[in-house]
Amino acid sequence: MASPRITANQVTFLRLALIPIPCWLLYQGEQGQYAALIFATLLGCTDFIDGYLARKQGPTVLGGLMDPIADKVFIAVTFLPAVDLNWVPAWSVAALFVREFLVTAARSSYEARGQSLKSSYLARYKAWAQMCGVGMLMLLHTVSERTLDLLLGIGAVAPLLFFGIRYLLVRKAWKGASAFAASFAILLLVHQYFGSQTTSALLMYFIVAVTWASGLGYLFGVGTLRGKGAVTVGELVRLGAAVALPILAVVAQTENLAPKWCLITLVSIELAHGGLDNLLAHHRAHQGAAGWGLRVGAEIALVGYSLVATSRAAAQWDAIAAVAVGAIGLTIAFVQKRSFYLESPSVKPSKLAAQVVA
Repeated sequence: MASPRITANQVTFLRLALIPIPCWLLYQGEQGQYAALIFATLLGCTDFIDGYLARKQGPTVLGGLMDPIADKVFIAVTFLPAVDLNWVPAWSVAALFVREFLVTAARSSYEARGQSLKSSYLARYKAWAQMCGVGMLMLLHTVSERTLDLLLGIGAVAPLLFFGIRYLLVRKAWKGASAFAASFAILLLVHQYFGSQTTSALLMYFIVAVTWASGLGYLFGVGTLRGKGAVTVGELVRLGAAVALPILAVVAQTENLAPKWCLITLVSIELAHGGLDNLLAHHRAHQGAAGWGLRVGAEIALVGYSLVATSRAAAQWDAIAAVAVGAIGLTIAFVQKRSFYLESPSVKPSKLAAQVVA
């Protein structure tokens, strides 16, 4: 069988490589923000493309690892600039990323004990709410009130039309149609009555609420871990870092001392490292407490020191050093553990399709 010209993994890596572009555009004034909206929308659509290709060509361990990492990095490089642009409260972005880091740390604990939690519908809706929500935040602060009402109206009707067409053609229902339509309809009503500023704040509160609600499955599933092993120091270190690092990064961003790109890059790096940690925990090959604690502890200390640095130059170098620590740690982990995500050519696609990667 001839090799496909384009693979799902190639699309995923292309999306990951292009993600910094909309982040940069957001800082380039009003025209740049328009361009960021268009570019980010196109990047978001590639998620559907690589999903289609993965189903057609068969899943791979590498694809299962990189696709959610690309999604999380996309969220980092779009929500964190929203703090600088005063689109959303800083605490809400910190709350969003604390949840992401906490759930990532918790997932490693489950995987290390052979307990994989299936992705719920709410978790899938959360991913949609985050990606579409950041797009809506861009719209709320770029397009006119009238144009936004028109777009929201289309968003409220289009899912129902697509549901009807899909059902007529293939006799299959689209479960998410009602959730999509209701979300846009509610946004339309709120925007018409309260305006863009209030709608933006309420939208962010909704995104944070859905994000945290989708993580409750890990909290409710704690009982399944009883008898599967005592709590380890490594788990406590991961949980502590999951709270401290995103909070410090957002606080440092509001202080305008450390370079913005450093803080956004650092959060993205650690989200990626957490995704790799989930896979390695599944194979009982994840990093121990000492290694994880030294790396993240150094990052936290450097970002924290940038908040009290006596000069802007010192704060900048502290932030750059934190990124360097994270980048080196991530590179070493990906290189040393590559055998866990790079399949041998002898592995058949049917076997790969049966693998489940958290």
